[in-house]
Amino acid sequence: MNQSYASPVFHRILACIAEGTTSDNALKRATELAQRFDSYLQLLHVVPPVFTAGVRMGGISSDALSRSRADNVRETLRAHLAHRHAGETWRGEPLANLLDVEVGTPARAVLERVQREHVDLVVLGDSGRRKQLDLGGLARALFSRAPCPIWMQVEPPRPIERILVPIDLSDSSALVLDHACELARAFGARIHAMECFVNPELYYGAGLDVPPGPLPYTLDNLRNVEREAFERFVDTYPWRGVDHTVEFVEDDPSRAILAAQDHHDLIVMGTQGRSALAAALLGSVTWQVLRLARTPILTIRSPQRVLANA
Repeated sequence: MNQSYASPVFHRILACIAEGTTSDNALKRATELAQRFDSYLQLLHVVPPVFTAGVRMGGISSDALSRSRADNVRETLRAHLAHRHAGETWRGEPLANLLDVEVGTPARAVLERVQREHVDLVVLGDSGRRKQLDLGGLARALFSRAPCPIWMQVEPPRPIERILVPIDLSDSSALVLDHACELARAFGARIHAMECFVNPELYYGAGLDVPPGPLPYTLDNLRNVEREAFERFVDTYPWRGVDHTVEFVEDDPSRAILAAQDHHDLIVMGTQGRSALAAALLGSVTWQVLRLARTPILTIRSPQRVLANA
């Protein structure tokens, strides 16, 4: 189980830029990461096309209207970047000069850019976060379908000194810790690895069938087996000198993670469980944390899930 699937170093970073100020904190973090890892940095804003149902407005086609709107948005965003991020550069280049504005469906355009440019980290800000995650916007599409890690930065960036890593002992847990350890070494941070033991009886009655007769286990046995597996995992994981603590708790995972967030500067977590039940629970946990957390979150998808959705 304790093996690396891929290098967690970020070579190509894509920052999604929104109109207004909602992506300013994300851009500051993306710039810092690009400088720290000497990564290639791209800034992208996608303008949805203007549809006129085949009717030319004032003799102007939909495509021309879309291009005109993109030009206006590009000018506005570059002025904002030049003012709000004055003095911030990447490899000596002002951030405003890095901005690319495309016309298209935002989710599709970003995902295509990720694939085409081999992006290995996308950084998002807070742009209608709960609405996007719940109803299906750019954020939900990226967290569901992007093959690379996604970093959500809502609050102003602060020094990364403490990293919270919820793990579930799935095959991707080592990959999640690999990314966390790489960041811990880069920032001189400490890792707190936490597993939440979930009483399965809590989920009977929530759309899950109850087995007939007495349950074929005792809660103490399940808890002890899980704790022992967690201890074996963290004892054999190659921490490579990273300062760390570990914790095994019995609690609702999203509640435990959100309760611990104020004591940490970054949450690194996976998006796939190790069984059908665990996958469903972890999926709901990830969405809940993404919707409610103030602390920055880096989500890591397992390679198996990426292949399954390819």
